[in-house]
Amino acid sequence: MTHASHPTLFVSHGAPTLALETGLPAYTFLAGLGKRYPGISAVLCISAHWNTPRPAVNVVTKPATIHDFSGFPGELYGITYPAPGSPGIAHRVAGLVEAAGLLYDTDTGRGLDHGAWIPMMLIYPDAEIPVVQLSIQGHLDPARHLALGKAIAPLRHEGVLVIGSGGAVHPLGDSTLALGEGLPTDRRAIAFNEWLNHAVTSGDSESLIRYRELAPSAVHAQPYPDHFMPLLVALGAAGPGARGTVIHQSWYWGNLGMGAYEFQ
Repeated sequence: MTHASHPTLFVSHGAPTLALETGLPAYTFLAGLGKRYPGISAVLCISAHWNTPRPAVNVVTKPATIHDFSGFPGELYGITYPAPGSPGIAHRVAGLVEAAGLLYDTDTGRGLDHGAWIPMMLIYPDAEIPVVQLSIQGHLDPARHLALGKAIAPLRHEGVLVIGSGGAVHPLGDSTLALGEGLPTDRRAIAFNEWLNHAVTSGDSESLIRYRELAPSAVHAQPYPDHFMPLLVALGAAGPGARGTVIHQSWYWGNLGMGAYEFQ
């Protein structure tokens, strides 16, 4: 079967409560996103919430919905996203990672964490398209995550939509950029976001790899950079010379940047 080539994506998934907040701009954006990509046969999601020593792929036919959070409204814990998995796509991902000379693992029990199922339930609410996850790595090395993305680049020509799910500005753990409903957005968060938009749209992969050195307020905007790694995988998966387009911008809880990018 011949498949159209698709761009790769990075989306910010926000807090788990995004699944319930129908009035938020980010909710509205994600709820309309699936219409942009007809003909998708599967989704490969790289979520900030699956962190392993080396790349891992979940080889699961019916992935469970993982509620990997606490302290949120009870309604969230009753949500399930019953999308099928795809062992065939999972093994294809593993083969590409191996062909790139990278060690990998397969996981036959892993379901979909909230970094995957929350955006997916909005993008493809019918839960009919298979979803496979690929983990980020605990070393949080930007160059190695870009290389991981390059390894899986053929997927975009095979009907698979590659989606990195994290946070464009994600200051959890940094008390100087407080998060909370109704708070204004700090100038440091805005400065980092503007730098990120410029680096993405100019296709400046070297600067994105070195963002901790080069971006203003990087240590505040991404104090623990697990939510930045999926962006680098998505960029690498778009192929050599890829540039990004800003397809969404909004703020959530003051300093949580909900930026989304399309790479091609």
